[in-house]
Amino acid sequence: MKNNVNPKTEIVLSIGLIIFSAIVYYFSLELPEPEYEPLGSAALPKGLAVIMSLLSLIIIVRAIPKINTYKPKTNTNDNVTSRPKLAILVFIITLIFIGILDFGILGFLPAGIIYLSTIGYLMTHRDFKRIPWIIAFSIILTLFSYYVFTKFFYIDLP
Repeated sequence: MKNNVNPKTEIVLSIGLIIFSAIVYYFSLELPEPEYEPLGSAALPKGLAVIMSLLSLIIIVRAIPKINTYKPKTNTNDNVTSRPKLAILVFIITLIFIGILDFGILGFLPAGIIYLSTIGYLMTHRDFKRIPWIIAFSIILTLFSYYVFTKFFYIDLP
């Protein structure tokens, strides 16, 4: 599949991401020094800011030669359908998920598995054949996230 994105748009968005990364990095300098953990709370935002900047620079370098040769597609026949009701429903389900965690109704693991399974089911056009794969993916992603946050970042999840 050929990329038909305007290179000028890629450059502008990449510059915006570099500026955003610089702001994140600047404000992460004010985070306190670590007392007990090895990396401290500033390591994650600093690392992500550097990674976003480097990836944005790569996009800029790759987009510059394409500026003169870019020709927009005139006949687009995309099979993408707009589903604004689904977007609203996913937003509402996300708010419910946050509320369940905030009020302590369920812990992160069961709430995360239910949340991801529900979203996955809705986004696959409610296809019952995919439910086992969706649930398996939800379990793996939730367990992995729980492990990373609790064991690597030392952040207690509900």
